[in-house]
Amino acid sequence: MPEQDLTSELAAWAQEAWPGERPREIEVKPLLADGSLRVFLRLKAGMRSLVAMANPLNPAENLSWEYLASHLAGLGLPVARVLAADQKNGRFLMEDLGDGSLMQAVAAAGKDQEAIAELYRPVLTMLVRLLSPQARKLDIELCYDGPELTPQVLREQEAGYFLRELVLGAAGWQPEELPPELDEELEVFCELAGRAQPRGLVHRDFQSRNLVYTKGRYGLVDFQGARLGPAQYDLASLLHDPYVQLPWSLRERLLSEYLELLSAQGPLDKGEFLAGWAAVSASRLMQALGAFAFLTRKRNRPQFAVSTAPALTSLARIMTDPTMAGFKGLRQVVEQTPARLGPRSFDFLGELH
Repeated sequence: MPEQDLTSELAAWAQEAWPGERPREIEVKPLLADGSLRVFLRLKAGMRSLVAMANPLNPAENLSWEYLASHLAGLGLPVARVLAADQKNGRFLMEDLGDGSLMQAVAAAGKDQEAIAELYRPVLTMLVRLLSPQARKLDIELCYDGPELTPQVLREQEAGYFLRELVLGAAGWQPEELPPELDEELEVFCELAGRAQPRGLVHRDFQSRNLVYTKGRYGLVDFQGARLGPAQYDLASLLHDPYVQLPWSLRERLLSEYLELLSAQGPLDKGEFLAGWAAVSASRLMQALGAFAFLTRKRNRPQFAVSTAPALTSLARIMTDPTMAGFKGLRQVVEQTPARLGPRSFDFLGELH
């Protein structure tokens, strides 16, 4: 169905499903869905603003999203309350959390690292809640894209995604040019990242554009891919976020503050957490880099290309961590890939069929 038709149908349904008295007229504003194929609308009637979402082609994702909205709200996390749902047609009406983001707030803070740290502290508290015993009581049958981030998932959806879409795709490496030890290294690397301890509930895309920040209030969105996995994962998404490029000293400081918060919740083996930190961080950045290449070249979303360079810079630095010393072939690929990216690397390849 054309997006314009979907927008019209969604707006008409939302007007009918509007809580309370049905408004005679609503103001409709399409919202950017980033890398998603879902359609979002901000709808205003009088003094009330709501958000409608349509995702008719992925019923399994919709079931996950609605279930996780309830589960995360039960943990005290600031997710939008679902006000009306039509699972059959993939349509939802929810509270409007606002139109600002943590990314915008960090940009407004400029180089004031104290102000930026203050923005992140409530977010660290949110992350700690994802590791609570209640958070782990997840109905994994409703995790539409798999119940857990395992070594096998990371090998296919993160390291493999990075190789297919960025290294062999956008950067144009030929398979025979890759270090001969790379495949074996990636198996070991994904075992290290995928089995990192401790475990918890993982949002999967916990970065500044998915954290609403409006008038001092936070909101959490885009959580439909949540599942169980390494506790390091969401923190890595947040601190190594290519969209904001935090100074490295601030990343280390926030990591330390997070570990203190986590220790206050219960017993924590910091050494065990840090043993998996670099590998999980590298895996997360590989996923992001694969996505940037895929979204630009195969979904015609050129705005993601600019985030590739900072993500590669972060990944190269993480590869220098002592725990990553055994992955020389992977480090070679990471270090040499930027030079292979040119002005046409992220050109749209044409419509996919």
